[in-house]
Amino acid sequence: MRLLRRTARRNVMQSLAMAVAGALLGAGVVAWQAGVPPFADDPCWDSVTDRELGDLFGDWDIKSAETEPTWTREASHGSGRLDGRCRVMAYGDDNRGGQVDIRVHGLEGRSGGGVLWSDEYLSSRLTPMGDGLLGMASDTRAWVVLPADCVKPDPFEGPAVVDVALGAGEIPASIDPDRRADHQQALARTAVNAANGAMARLGCTGSLPGPGELTMVPEARTAPGGRELCGLKGVRLPKALADSEIRTRATAGTGSPVRTCEVFPTYDVHALFRLQTVEKSELTGAFSAAVLDTGPSVESPDAPELSGSFSPALAAVRVECADDDVHVFLAQQYDSLALGNGGTARYTFVRDVFPAYVAAEAERLGCGPLRIRLPD
Repeated sequence: MRLLRRTARRNVMQSLAMAVAGALLGAGVVAWQAGVPPFADDPCWDSVTDRELGDLFGDWDIKSAETEPTWTREASHGSGRLDGRCRVMAYGDDNRGGQVDIRVHGLEGRSGGGVLWSDEYLSSRLTPMGDGLLGMASDTRAWVVLPADCVKPDPFEGPAVVDVALGAGEIPASIDPDRRADHQQALARTAVNAANGAMARLGCTGSLPGPGELTMVPEARTAPGGRELCGLKGVRLPKALADSEIRTRATAGTGSPVRTCEVFPTYDVHALFRLQTVEKSELTGAFSAAVLDTGPSVESPDAPELSGSFSPALAAVRVECADDDVHVFLAQQYDSLALGNGGTARYTFVRDVFPAYVAAEAERLGCGPLRIRLPD
C-alpha cells in the first residue's frame, strides 16, 4: 500500500496547498501553485520514496511543498547561490504528525555559516554514512555532499550539501532503540535520494550510492576519572572545572569526516563545550571565517604557514599536513552556565584546552608535533 495519498480530493489538496504555501513562504520557500497537486509522484524532486516515508512517519497521510534546486544571483557581489528546499508533513486524524525539512545549499564559509551549520549537523550524535559517501546521519539529522563535478566549491567556501532535519520533538527520549536506528537509516537514505534528485534537476550526471550500515547514535556518558576528555590523550578538563559533574560524548564509527567531542552538564542535553576536528579537506572551506576572522591570530613555532584565530568563545586553526591533507581544529564554549558542585564555566575553556587538543589531534593525524600560541 502506498503511503502517499495521491487520490485525495482536489479541493482538500488545494486547501492544504494554500495553507502550507503561506507557512513556507514565511521561511523563504515558494510552495506549489494553488490548484496544482503538490506532487505528481514522489516528493522532493521525485526522490523521497514510500520506504523512507514509512520508516519516518508510518501509515499517515503525506503532504509536501518544494522548490527546485536552482542558482540565484546575489546582488551584493554578483555571485551565484545554490538554493532548493522541500518540506514533507505527515497528517492523521486532522492532526499534524511529523515533519522533515530538506535543503540544498552551499556551506558559506566566508559568512561564518559553516560554524552555525556545524552546531546542528556535525554534533557528536551523527555517525558517518560509509561506502565512500561524504556525509553523516543521526536519528534526527543527515547530510551528504554533492560531488564537486556537479557543484564546484569556491576555495574559501564549503561544498554543496543536501541536509535533512526531522522536526523538533519528533524523537521522544523513550523511543525504542530499534526505532531510532530505523529513523537514522531512513534519514541517511533520504539525504542521498534527495541529493540524487537535486543533481538531476541541476543537470548533473551520475548518482550517489546508497549509504552503508550506520553506527548507532552514541550516548553521552559520565566523564571518567582523571577527566581526560573523550579519550583524547593529554586533553583534560581545566582544573577549575575538575569537580564539576559532567558527561561527554564523542563521534562514533570509523572513517568519520569530522570528529566531535562534546561536554555536557549532567542536567542538560545541550553541549557546553565542543572540540572538533575536520578531517576531510573538502569540508575545511566551510570554516574559513572561523579560521581567519574570529579574533587575533594564532601562531605556531612548528608550522609558520598555519592559519588561525582566537576568541574566548571560539578558536580555529587550519593546518596543511603531508600529502596536501588539510585539517581544521576548533574549540567552542557556548555560554557561561553554572556547572554542578558550585563550579562556574567562565570563558576560559578554549584558552585552557585548545592548545593541548591541537597537539593531540595533529599527532594522531600525522601532522605533529604541532604547538600553537594563543594571543594574550
